[in-house]
Amino acid sequence: MNYQTLIYFKIVAEQCHFTRAANLLYITQPALSKAIRNLEHELGAPLFEKDGRNVSLTSYGKMFYEYVKRSVDEVEKGIAAVRHMVDVENDTVCISALFSMYAIFLPEEIIRFRRIEPTCKFSLQYHYTTSVLQDVLHERAELGLCSNFEPINEYVPLKKYTLYEEPVGLIVAKNHPFAKREKVSIPELKNERFIVYIRSRRGTNGLLYDLCAPYGFEPNIVMEAYNDYGVIGMVAAGGGIAIIPTSGFLNINSVVPVELDINKPFVRDINVVWRGDKKLPPMTRCFLDMLIEDSKNGTLITKQNENINREII
Repeated sequence: MNYQTLIYFKIVAEQCHFTRAANLLYITQPALSKAIRNLEHELGAPLFEKDGRNVSLTSYGKMFYEYVKRSVDEVEKGIAAVRHMVDVENDTVCISALFSMYAIFLPEEIIRFRRIEPTCKFSLQYHYTTSVLQDVLHERAELGLCSNFEPINEYVPLKKYTLYEEPVGLIVAKNHPFAKREKVSIPELKNERFIVYIRSRRGTNGLLYDLCAPYGFEPNIVMEAYNDYGVIGMVAAGGGIAIIPTSGFLNINSVVPVELDINKPFVRDINVVWRGDKKLPPMTRCFLDMLIEDSKNGTLITKQNENINREII
């Protein structure tokens, strides 16, 4: 058993699909299957079982996944911490951001900043809100781009500035009864199965709980995924429904967006966060100032509306 095999196992477990996992890992599907079979032989227990076109973890796999995830996460944190120290010394801005940022926000802002500071480099990693907050809190990144949270308890050292609002919506599988509906009311969600990001009450998950609370129920969480692609994949396979950002990720034909019957826009905040008790490196401070200035003069909001309109077209 080696570290790479553990990575293979972790990705297959999170994707619930060998081909998708192989594509993410840049290896062939047969090679991935062989590695998993060897791992199962070494452990003496089956880790996966067929679930239609997908795979799911067995009871042995679920137990093993918890240990593997913690181990891999700690190793990756150590690697990131060392790289971060090197990056700061080399005028590199280290950012931990939501997955949706990579498609429609960060690229444009980075290109614009590098026109001003052509020697600046960027180190980017993409996570869900809680993980972004942890990266900034433990100084694995100087800046974070995350969704809704309150700077209380362990997050007191963090400062935040809301840059703009991002639309959020409901997605369902093509064969789900809601797929043919124009709108769905919140009470109708009570008996539905939900796919969420790694369990947390912050970010988009928090919005889901807040959506259901006035109607006297909590969402029935049946599966968790590490990122937007994992959520979409599970929804497409019929595992449940989900609430996800609708800008940049619904240009696929495997799921159906359905409007929620609510009387106000369903959005999440996009915040930039940093440690208020630490002095930011000069290049990072300049990039942060540019983001805040763009937000104040409305540039960011205009860009997001343009991106949404392009997707609608």
